[in-house]
Amino acid sequence: MNYPLFLVPILAGLIAQSVKPFFNRSWYAALEEEGKHIPRYGGMPSAHTAFATSLATVVALTDGFYTTSFMIAVSLVIYILDDALRMRIFLSRHGLALQKLVSRLPREEQRDYPYLEARLGHRGREVVAGGLVGVVITVAIWMLYYGVIKDYLTALW
Repeated sequence: MNYPLFLVPILAGLIAQSVKPFFNRSWYAALEEEGKHIPRYGGMPSAHTAFATSLATVVALTDGFYTTSFMIAVSLVIYILDDALRMRIFLSRHGLALQKLVSRLPREEQRDYPYLEARLGHRGREVVAGGLVGVVITVAIWMLYYGVIKDYLTALW
């Protein structure tokens, strides 16, 4: 197994996740406990898409485009894109409907219900940006690894 290439999709996903606070104004959601915050769902760029496209790119570069492993990786990308774009939109609608129902309750009863996010999914541009992050990082590491580092390591041994 080629461990450095196995780590590339994980690195692409972590990089995409780590730049989200720079692209999203209200990235953290407040919890009921005072002073506690957690990251929101969605945002620019999509880390799941970055991971999946990076994985598919690694498979394409190592095994080729006409292999079963690449088709499996592409299927994973399609599944993740469907989840990011379509399935979470329906979940967002549920959250918005529940927010409206809770807002009709008297103020003292509203405190019994936690705040629910109304936007869980990604916009199309966030998914495209995540895909670009995944492909660009993978190709850059591929070129660095097979162009510079591998020659250097070979020369050392």
